[in-house]
Formats: sequence, C-alpha cells, structure tokens
Amino acid sequence: MSDEAAMDVPMRIANLEATIADLSASLDILFIFVMGVICFLLQAGFGLLEVGSIRSKNAQNIMLKNLMDAAVAAFAYYFFGYSVAYGAGGNAFIGGSSLICLPPDNIGTSDYIIWFFNYVFAGTTATIVSGAVAERCQFRAYLVYSFALAGFIYPVCSHWIWDPSGFLNGKVYDFAGGGAVHMVGGVAAMVASACLGPRTGKFILDPDTGKKVPVRIPGHNMVFASLGALILWFGFFAFNGGSSYTIAGEAQYNATGRAVVVTVMGGATGAFTLMAWGYLSSKVWDMSWVINGLLAGMVGTCSGANALEPWAAIIVGFLAAIVCQLQIILFENYLFIDDPLNASAVHLGAGAVGMIFVAFLANPEYAGEDFAGIFYGGSAKFLGYQLYAMVVYSGWTAATSGTMFMALNAVGWFRVTVEEELAGVDETHHGGKAYPLDDVHVIKQEKEEESSSDDKGTE
Repeated sequence: MSDEAAMDVPMRIANLEATIADLSASLDILFIFVMGVICFLLQAGFGLLEVGSIRSKNAQNIMLKNLMDAAVAAFAYYFFGYSVAYGAGGNAFIGGSSLICLPPDNIGTSDYIIWFFNYVFAGTTATIVSGAVAERCQFRAYLVYSFALAGFIYPVCSHWIWDPSGFLNGKVYDFAGGGAVHMVGGVAAMVASACLGPRTGKFILDPDTGKKVPVRIPGHNMVFASLGALILWFGFFAFNGGSSYTIAGEAQYNATGRAVVVTVMGGATGAFTLMAWGYLSSKVWDMSWVINGLLAGMVGTCSGANALEPWAAIIVGFLAAIVCQLQIILFENYLFIDDPLNASAVHLGAGAVGMIFVAFLANPEYAGEDFAGIFYGGSAKFLGYQLYAMVVYSGWTAATSGTMFMALNAVGWFRVTVEEELAGVDETHHGGKAYPLDDVHVIKQEKEEESSSDDKGTE
C-alpha cells in the first residue's frame, strides 16, 4: 500500500462514520414522521368513538369539532404553542419567542418534523375535552378553548417536563405524557363539563327516594364507537412508541418495542377488567365498559411505557381501569357531573395512576438510575416528585381552563339553549341532520299512516 493510500484510510473511515451517522439521523427523523402520521389518526379514532357514543341528532357537530380540532391546533401550535414549549430564551416556566411561526433562522434541520409530532400531541390534548362537553356546547366555544389548550395551556406543561430548562425536567418521569397530555386534558374535560352543566334529562329525582339519580343516555351507533376505539388502540402504539424520538440502534429499537408491548398489555388488561366488572354489574357484555377499560389501560401506561416491564403493564392496566370506573361512579352518583364520553375518568384518573405507578416499578436499566422505582431500590423522593407534578399539572389546568370556561359562560358563548339542545345541535347550528335519510324514513312512515287512515275512512 502506498503512503498516499495509507493516509487516505483514516479519511475514508471518517467519511464512512459520517455517512452512518447521517443515515441513523435520517432513520430517526423518518421514524418520528411516521409515528406522527399514525398519531394523527387519533383524531379519526376520537371522532368515531364520540359520534357513536352520543345521539344521532348531534353527530355532525361532533365530527365537525374533531375535524376542526386538527385545524385549530395547527394554527395555535404554529403561532404560539411550539415556541411556548421549546422556544429559546425562556425560563423554567415557559419557553421563549424564538420559534413563533418557525422562523428559518431559528430552527434546526429537524424542527419541522419535531413540530409536526408535537402538534399532534397538542391536538390530542384539546380533543379530549370534546367528549366531555358533547351535545350541549356551542361550536364557537369549542374553537376558542381548542386554540387556548393547544396554543398555551398544554405547551406550558410540556415545557415544564420535556424542555431542558423546564422545572420538572430531570426530576419527573412522564415519558409519553400520562400527566402532561392526559391529566391536563382530563382536568380540562372535568372543569368544562362541570361549568357547562349536565345534559337536559341526565339527572332526575327518584320519586321513591327523592334523591337525584343519573339516567343512561345511550349512544346511537356502537359500531362507530368500537371502530373508533380500535383506531385509538392503533394510534397509541405510535403515541407511546414514538415518544422516544429515536429508532436507530439496538437499544433504541428494543426500547420502542418494549413501549409498544407495554401499551398492548395495558390496554388489553383494562378491557378485560371493565368487561368483567360490567358483566357482574349488569349481566350483559357492555361495549362501553370495554372501551373505557381499553383506553384507561393504555393511558395508564403512558408515563412509564419505556420504563416498565410488560408484566408491570398488566398491573397498571388493571389499576387504571379500576380507577377510571370509580371516577365515573363518583361523577355520576355523587358529584352529578355529566361527561358523556367519560373523558375525564379515562384520561385524568388513568393518567394519575400511571404517574404514580412508574415511581414504584420503573426499571433503572431502562429509565436510568435517577429514576429507579421504589420496588427496584429507588428513593421515595421519586414518588414525591411524581405527586408534585400531578398537583402542578392539575392546578395549572384547572385555573387557566376554569377561567376561560367561566368567561365563555359569562358572555353566553358556552352552552346552547334548552330548545336547541332538545332539537339537536345539528339542526339548530349546522344546517341539518348528519343522517338525512332519517327524514326520508319518517316521511315514508307518515305517508303510510296517512294512506292507512284514508283506507279506513273509505271503508
């Protein structure tokens, strides 16, 4: 080998290493993009779940809200949210203004893809509230609070936990947003449904006991609801699996695979848990119980999806489903809060379980020694920080969203009138029913009855 060729070897090795590093980075960016696209399907899942779980007279309203949620969140996160969460020049509480409108001079090579993935998370937080206010919320109010949640309330929380300058970063473990996404959305859903009040006829006085009791208002299409739940299950694989932001390398793809398995087992356990509870309560296999358990089980895995063993997911899925159902009972039978989709129970109750559970069973081999679960020899300080984060997430969201919802109520923008609610929001606010064929069937029935009456008169 010539001296010139020998000198060229280190350069070739360096070039090869640079090419490999570039390919690894490109693979990671492609991974984030694909996970974001799949997570975007969560909007379709939420839409079908919600529309199937409410009455047909409000179906168009629900689907329009879920469609516009993605549009509103896009503007909110582009103008404000991304910078509030990750902008340079901020502090421990909030990001700076450097990323407002994604200025080319201030963004990195991967910021567009990172923005997209985080935008989907912001939209998910906002859409959680949709189910809680279904069938009696004005559409313009939905536009206002979706913008606020996606552009400010949620991004502040994500700054605290996921930006290096955030005051929870490095102290709290919230891998895929069991607290920052689900608890925030769940608290907002709870506050919104409490401020809005129950649907007309949801709670009545029992003539025998004189006590207020809930009335079941069934949805109109459980096929839509179950299809929506399956799409959400599919989307959760990307929601939890994609939160690592990386797939290149053995450690990375093993962590992603483990997060997906944890998600599967948590959801499956939650579904079985509430299926059994529902059957013991009513002697029927109730689809709505199964859906609540499935979603609660997956939400419970979010905070520690990459830090738990798959067997631990079975425990957290079980506990999350139990807490979810207990919150439903609390709301319906004691607090008389009407949440048609049980959105708060699924996301707040189950999210809280996940935040606490990870402090006990986070494996330090996966989460790092600083986040060793108590059962792995970790410190109780870990649990203390998790509880602290839950308090600040909840307090911030309750204060900000509560102020917003009360303001909307005060100006008459929040709730539709009783007459509009009884007629259906589709008819009174959106120009007609989602299923116009219903009118054809009614007209046909009326004509048949009229013809029958005429025949009797002739006789």
